[in-house]
Amino acid sequence: MKKMTGRLLSISAALLLLTNSVTAFAEQGSANIVSASSVPESAQSAQAGSGGSASEGTAEKKSAPIIMNQGVRQNSYELGLGGATVTMIKGKESGQQLAIVVKSNDGRIIVVDGGFKTNAPYLGEYIKANGGKVAVWLLTHPHVDHVGALDVMLEQQRSGNPKDFAKIDLGEIYYSFAPMDFYKAHEQQYRLPVIQESYDDIAAYDQSKVHYNSPAGTSFDIGNVNVQILNQPYLFDIDTGNNSSICYMLTINGKKILITGDLPYEAAEQLLKDRGAAALKADVVQLAHHGQHGGSFAFYSAVGAKYALWPTPQSLWDKRDEAFTEDQQTYTIALTRHWMNKLSVEQNFVMADGDWTFR
Repeated sequence: MKKMTGRLLSISAALLLLTNSVTAFAEQGSANIVSASSVPESAQSAQAGSGGSASEGTAEKKSAPIIMNQGVRQNSYELGLGGATVTMIKGKESGQQLAIVVKSNDGRIIVVDGGFKTNAPYLGEYIKANGGKVAVWLLTHPHVDHVGALDVMLEQQRSGNPKDFAKIDLGEIYYSFAPMDFYKAHEQQYRLPVIQESYDDIAAYDQSKVHYNSPAGTSFDIGNVNVQILNQPYLFDIDTGNNSSICYMLTINGKKILITGDLPYEAAEQLLKDRGAAALKADVVQLAHHGQHGGSFAFYSAVGAKYALWPTPQSLWDKRDEAFTEDQQTYTIALTRHWMNKLSVEQNFVMADGDWTFR
């Protein structure tokens, strides 16, 4: 009850913040909206696609022209990553997922989560087009919109008939799920089969390539990409799977990118307490839980990012102008978007617009 009260108080505080600032926010008018002539070409196409995402901020750098891959819009934006790239993948999915592929300056691949099972073919082709070998697979938590694609690849390779993924080396896997018994006691029951499936698939993989429950602070380099593991899973009896999300800080050519998975309010506040604001400072933040019911205003304030990655489908992004309430089941895309504006985030990059590659 105390945890739920804390969540409601936090959202109540956010509502009060919105009430107190709405006049000032309205007076800003379109200060954060740039004209089409000053928006990168990718942002112009994105604006047409999702009704305003990458265009909500000052476009400082020129992006490459839009191209299509397997019918999916390809957007790019220059961040100065020293020859590395970071791609947030939409693929052909219409729902929410998290699939990020990082390519270091020496061509090695890091995959974060991977998305739905149905995203496996698209992700697999993407990996094969970039050499077919994954150096490291980083998992945040065992929900199907995050680990499904990896489950498919592991199972098909183990089946003896890996027609789609035979030529993919899945590399080393870093994961730190909560104990299965804890999920059974507190997680929503319909999620348990997928969680068990992920445990089983990883257990059947070459264990010399598996890193389980790495301590917070574990750090390693892949080319010019430094990966730091920020936490071990938090064991909350509310929103259990999401609260067990592992966060990763990627440092590439001096730029910091914070991966949050589906980190909700409780775990976000605990991570901020455990690590401190300085350890969470980043140039880019992946918004937790697809932009809804994730993080907190204090958490995102500590991060202080200039750029926000929204792994958000069109169906959720369409709710960005709706009113929000204290009801936990109500989408809070509008509240999160308000937070990003209050924190002067310069660019919002939304998965609904297609794949986004940052260079």
